[in-house]
Amino acid sequence: METIMKIPFLLAMAASILTGVVSISNNSSTNQTCIRMIIALIGFYVLGKILSTTLAGIVEEQNKQKLEAERQQQLEQFKLEQIKLEQEKNEKLKQEEHLGTKLDLFAGSSQDDDFSPLDLSQAIRTKVKE
Repeated sequence: METIMKIPFLLAMAASILTGVVSISNNSSTNQTCIRMIIALIGFYVLGKILSTTLAGIVEEQNKQKLEAERQQQLEQFKLEQIKLEQEKNEKLKQEEHLGTKLDLFAGSSQDDDFSPLDLSQAIRTKVKE
């Protein structure tokens, strides 16, 4: 952007110097050379200002489009993350429902592994007798 803002000055100076060199090579008078240089300076400064304004607008528009594209991409990524979180949440709910609906416990089954807990009172009696 800084280089674009220098265009009017550089264009006007280059045109003025070129006009002065051409006028001097044609053996024009000093007054006539100065007038031509001033006219070239003003004319090319205005032309450079228009050019720099146009270029600055183009660069600014490209930056806006780039930012908008980044925002759009972030929004899509956020939506995808939300959808993924919703799917994980739904899967967890389905798993919890599945766990709650099928309970595989049988009363009086033969799958007890022959384990019987020791009664506390029986353990105290055996300890007292010793």
